[in-house]
Formats: sequence, structure tokens, C-alpha cells
Amino acid sequence: MSDDRQFTIEDLQKEIEKELGLPEGFGYEPPQLPQNKNGTEEDRVSRKPFRISDFDCPRDKEMAVFTHAKKLSEYVFVVTEKSPKKFRWSITTRLQNASVDIVENLYRANFERDEEARLQYQKNAGVALSILDFYTETARTKQAINIRQMSIIARQIAETRKLLNGWVKATKRKPK
Repeated sequence: MSDDRQFTIEDLQKEIEKELGLPEGFGYEPPQLPQNKNGTEEDRVSRKPFRISDFDCPRDKEMAVFTHAKKLSEYVFVVTEKSPKKFRWSITTRLQNASVDIVENLYRANFERDEEARLQYQKNAGVALSILDFYTETARTKQAINIRQMSIIARQIAETRKLLNGWVKATKRKPK
């Protein structure tokens, strides 16, 4: 796919929110509380902002590669829900399985203490990303998904691959 435009993570997040049908401006900010009659702040009520934790980016809990891989997998499942029935047990299932394999291999790599085994699971996650890319292109060719959905998946794959490669380099540099 030859797209010369540069996309930021924010652009990608907006595309995903649009595809998932989330309301515009999903990044919720609490409304300003009214002041009392005198215009002072002493009667203001403090409350916590409303948050939907399912869509929060757990930056301090997980590495970014996990967050991106999970969002990729979730998006693949949402997109394939609307695929034609004739592809449900072939390309659609393979797309879903490949997206889950990525997350599974990342978790296995994260819990592995042996450096060689960790690198093998990271390599398996990279292979699963390539396979998902192939299935996405095939699904587009067979019109199981549209070109916009394919481009979103391709950008997410590229971002996840970049984060995974950074993790692999960091693993190789660790002193024993």
C-alpha cells in the first residue's frame, strides 16, 4: 500500500473510535461545576471524572506494544463481524486467530525469563504480524473488508511492529 501521508497515533485513535462507533471527543473531560451566588469556589463540589477504564491506555501498567496489539486484535474482531458469511470460516477466522496469536506470543515473551526463549516468542509475534498483514490483504482482495479497514489495520500492524522491534533490540542489549 503506497500512502505518502504520515499518521500520528492520535489520528489512528480517531479512526478506530470512528470505526468502533464511539462518540466524538471520547476523551472525556468533566464539566465545570457552577459557582455559588457570590462567585466564590467554597461551595463547589469535588468529584472524580467519569472514566471508562476499558478504553484507557494503561501506560503505567503495560508496555505500549501490548496496548497496540490488543487494540489491533479488538479492531480485527469488530471489522470481521460484518464480513460476508461465505468468508466466516476461512479468511475471517484466520484474521481473528492471527490477531490473537500476536497478543498471545507477546504475553509469553513477557513472562519468559530465558533470553533465547523470549526472543523466540518475540520472533513468533513478528511472524504473526506478517501473517495478519497477508490475511488482511487477502480479505480486502476478496472484499471481506473494505479498503479503509485494511488501511487502518495496516497502520496498526506497522505501529505494533515498530514497538515490537524496539522491544527486541532492548532485549538483546540487556547485560546478563
